[in-house]
Amino acid sequence: MSKTVSWAILACGTLLLAAPQSDRELSGSARAAIERAVLEANAQATRAAQSLDVDALFGYMLDTDKGSVTQNGAILRTREEARAQVRQGMRGVRSIEYRWRKQYVTVLSPTIALLVAEGESTATTDDGSTFTTPFAQTNVFVLTDGQWKILHAHRSSPPR
Repeated sequence: MSKTVSWAILACGTLLLAAPQSDRELSGSARAAIERAVLEANAQATRAAQSLDVDALFGYMLDTDKGSVTQNGAILRTREEARAQVRQGMRGVRSIEYRWRKQYVTVLSPTIALLVAEGESTATTDDGSTFTTPFAQTNVFVLTDGQWKILHAHRSSPPR
């Protein structure tokens, strides 16, 4: 290896060492704070869904046309398409309750986190019928203007 290449490698290595901490090297307390903030944002979105307030629920989602929601194998490209489907799905529902069994947050950077969760929902329809459905959910959260918002949500339930 030539001296020039050796010096170039050494210079690059030195620059990398001198660079600020990467996003992956957040302190434990910073990670914990992000995890708590994402769980709280998810709790707020859950409360909006349980109040059957579709507009409030979608207030926790960013507007995108690149796959806002995936539900049971169907990709809903835009936030508006997803909102319309959720609104349609809530017609005839008197109440809904979500119970989270597990929620795991992986902090990917100071502004991006992944929530992986499982739980079950119990819905009561206008005619009094009640049904409970288990589900798995994955949300990509991004920090935007000081708030954690969902960039993409994926939810699936086993066939009944």
